Amino acid sequence: MIVFLAINLTLPIRASVPLQPLYQGEKTQKETIYFTFNVLWEKEPVEDVWKILEDSQIKGLFFATGEWIEGNTELAQKIVLSGHSFGNHTYSHRRLPNLTEDDIIDEIQGFNQVCHERLKYQPTFFRPPYGEYNARIISLAHEHGCITLLWDINALMLSNYESELILSRLEERLHDGAVILFHTSAPLIGESLPHIINFLQWKGYRIGSPDEIIG
Repeated sequence: MIVFLAINLTLPIRASVPLQPLYQGEKTQKETIYFTFNVLWEKEPVEDVWKILEDSQIKGLFFATGEWIEGNTELAQKIVLSGHSFGNHTYSHRRLPNLTEDDIIDEIQGFNQVCHERLKYQPTFFRPPYGEYNARIISLAHEHGCITLLWDINALMLSNYESELILSRLEERLHDGAVILFHTSAPLIGESLPHIINFLQWKGYRIGSPDEIIG
């Protein structure tokens, strides 16, 4: 039996946060980077990623949909209670620029509502599906309590790249405060992620907690 506690591991949004997306940590420690994971429909790969992060004592930021949390509430509770974070990836992963303002609000607030009801959790960050946004979308996300966070390094694990190629690509782009995008649906995520963690730590990088991204 899981004993669920109502906790909130996010930080309040500051009035000074600009209405534009963040691509990296604002005032991060030297040689600190961040792991973010886009989640769609799958369950098992998400659980595998969570266990890898737990074994490595690393905190990750999972951008899931409201529908995913509804279908995987028990796993989502475990993730939150372990100190990881969820980000708002809308309720159903629709392309927001094509929607009316009311529909965009429904997608953003729909996720927040599910997150509150199922997890007693308020997300700090928002990531639009497919990375598609405009000023209206960012403003609406902010009005509903979220900072838009994209990424500046894509691990490109959606195909069967060898781990060596993934590591080489990451090494070329690494910098302090980097936000790295992974997809939990990537075919080699379970095999490659431990190697990536070991490589980054060997290079002297610290993988920071998501709540450090906004300083």
